[in-house]
Amino acid sequence: MTAVLDNINRIGVGLSTKEKLAVALPVSVSLAFLDSKRVEQMERLDGTVAWAKPWRKRFLIGVAWDGLVTKEKNRWLCTYLEERIRSSS
Repeated sequence: MTAVLDNINRIGVGLSTKEKLAVALPVSVSLAFLDSKRVEQMERLDGTVAWAKPWRKRFLIGVAWDGLVTKEKNRWLCTYLEERIRSSS
């Protein structure tokens, strides 16, 4: 399934999808990042659907990560989040 990222943090992610997912469903979320050389870097995080609700002709889905997001395990996500914090200051 393909989803549109709405928001993301160290706790989980908010997505917009065409399909509804059941609450408590285990999921894997694959994220793509471009590094400084514009090379695609992929990360996959496991999580659980925390909530789902209809929105227009789509569904909003909240996924809580199963584990702690750390720089060692999730290098690209942590770098992205740190850059967002720096750019908003």
